Amino acid sequence: MTATAVALHDGGDDWHVPGDAPVTPAGRLPDDTDPGRMSRFGDDMWDLSPLARREHEPGRRINWATFPPALRGTFKRAGWALITLPTPEALLERAATSRVEHPSTGTIAAVTEQWRRYATWLTARGITRLPEVDAACHDEWAAHLARLPAANRTRSQALAAVSTLWGFAPHLPPGDRIPMPPWEADGTRDYLPAEDGRNENATAPIHPAVMSPLLIWALRFTEDFAPDILAALAEQQRLRSRIAASHNTDAAARLAALIDEHARTGTPLPGETIKGRRSAACSYLAGVTGASLTQAHNAIRRARLPVADTAQLDIPITGTVHGTPWLNHISYHQAQALALRLAAACLVVVSYLSGQRPAEVLHLRTRCCPAPEDDGTGTVHYRLHGHHFKGVRDTDGTPAPGGAARQWTVIPPVHTAIGILEQLTTSGHLFPLRPAWLDSASKRPRRRLPAPPGTRGSRHRTGQVITAKAATGRIAEFITWVNTYASEHGLDSEAIPADPDGPVTLSRFRRTVAWHIARLPGGRIALAIQYGHLRTITTSEGYSGRARHGLARVLDIETAATMASHLQHVNDRLNAGDAVSGPAAPRLMSAARDAATRYEGMFLSPRQARTLLADPALQVHDNPRAFLACNYDPAKALCHPGRPAGKNAGHPDLDRCNPACANIARTDEHIAALTAEIARLHAEAASPLAPEPIRQRLTQRAAGLGQIADRHARTRVITRSDNARG
Repeated sequence: MTATAVALHDGGDDWHVPGDAPVTPAGRLPDDTDPGRMSRFGDDMWDLSPLARREHEPGRRINWATFPPALRGTFKRAGWALITLPTPEALLERAATSRVEHPSTGTIAAVTEQWRRYATWLTARGITRLPEVDAACHDEWAAHLARLPAANRTRSQALAAVSTLWGFAPHLPPGDRIPMPPWEADGTRDYLPAEDGRNENATAPIHPAVMSPLLIWALRFTEDFAPDILAALAEQQRLRSRIAASHNTDAAARLAALIDEHARTGTPLPGETIKGRRSAACSYLAGVTGASLTQAHNAIRRARLPVADTAQLDIPITGTVHGTPWLNHISYHQAQALALRLAAACLVVVSYLSGQRPAEVLHLRTRCCPAPEDDGTGTVHYRLHGHHFKGVRDTDGTPAPGGAARQWTVIPPVHTAIGILEQLTTSGHLFPLRPAWLDSASKRPRRRLPAPPGTRGSRHRTGQVITAKAATGRIAEFITWVNTYASEHGLDSEAIPADPDGPVTLSRFRRTVAWHIARLPGGRIALAIQYGHLRTITTSEGYSGRARHGLARVLDIETAATMASHLQHVNDRLNAGDAVSGPAAPRLMSAARDAATRYEGMFLSPRQARTLLADPALQVHDNPRAFLACNYDPAKALCHPGRPAGKNAGHPDLDRCNPACANIARTDEHIAALTAEIARLHAEAASPLAPEPIRQRLTQRAAGLGQIADRHARTRVITRSDNARG
């Protein structure tokens, strides 16, 4: 009888899994996976990597040695059931469940980690057998979780892990079973502390002061520096390919002639500097002459010539920063590092400007973004083909590990970045684990250490692309390089600051692009015009998704949150005595009061966001660059006249605000900013360095703004309550 059969059909005290039994049957392994790689039940370390079905998944494992000894065997048997057996129906058949019949490696690792914490807590209370757990113990565990400094989502996961342990009880021996937790019948809400409602996406957007220079530098790499880096990498690879595997007589003569020439002219040999120590560039000289590494090393040692800092590659530098070449040269040993920085820049551009989720980005393959299509009207469409995973299920309703094919509408910078990645990759993936050009000919192979006792082999990922964690590391290295470069070249004002919410991760890009489109219209961040284009694509083509389920859904929530926040701010200022002017002033004051009553201090849920966006009276879009708030009514809008009202009304074009539009309202804050702008224009016009045509233009602009300020002073309206106080 197999171990699986024992667990399913024998619930007696003699329940037993042989120590050499694999922790999962061969039928659950992905195709082409060797069953011999799977850990055995008796191992202290279980490697879950062979179970991974997505290319970007990190290697995961369970270390049973970290469990309390008294409960280790109990939870090990439960872990075997979790991996080997289908999820019990008691856990699957419930409302709003996200459980699946066979959980992923990430879920398995997360559940067993919660079990480890639970087991540690039990032993600290003197409980060394699960039958000793009762309802009171369940209540105390929930109370313990409620006191922890953690989010309710984390607490819910800890409660769900105990529920999972209970769900497998019928398939475990009596000594490994626990009674049903009370939150299974009552729900977890009563066992969790009160917590403010949150948006469906709690991921923090990247701070504008970080995202703006990060995007600028990423685009510099993809649009300006890429030709130089690709040429340098190609030349470096050409030289590496010429290094002989063994002694080459003809190359020896060329090598000797080269060294004699350096000695005759007094020119230092090409070199490299590693950790402050300078040495001759052995592999470079071997590649130039076609010699072996041993030949080059011996010749350098005998020559005893001075050594230069670098080994320059013979390629022209065409990229510039503010009109100046970005580098004087690229060295032999710089090429690979710069290629990695270029790949990281492409990762930033694709992740940010496509709006894809991390798994969708990392699974992209070559030829995923073909030449753009022309629909016959002169409009060019860039289509990005890949796979999406969230919510994708097979015909039987179970989650599809491989996802499903999908295409996204993207913009030219994404197409450019993907074209660069296709030149960098050496496999079918755009973000491979390790491109072949990273293998250094001068480095010795790493010695593999033996596996620790109680383990089977070592952990190896089955996926062929980098993980999301590795992608975060590459972005961090890119930021470090940029800041070092900026410091060395007097560009401190263009450095990328540290984000107050932590590292820049892939999951934050999707949230950030929607945040910027919704909150920073009209040019307060790099590529504002591009953001406006994204808004157009979002409303017309379902940019980065399907209908309202792609990036557009995230954008809707951000737009609603922006409007609610702005209206709350306006209401606060009105209550403090500020005034409003303009043809739409009554509508703005009414909307501010209404929004404050309905949404004050709230995190909008998706349903509340849809309700706000569907209310015509609350369609207020702040446009600080134009010193106004647009109380959008499509029937009165001059930014795109003739657009019908209703669900197809869309959004105003804040780059085309017309001073004569009936949708305009201005607050005292707008006028204060406008007055500061007038002072700046006058100061610039008064400069003796300003040409006369520019001076006249600045003066005219200041006069026009002055008329707006005067009109506001004459027509400003103060709320009735403030008049009463006056």
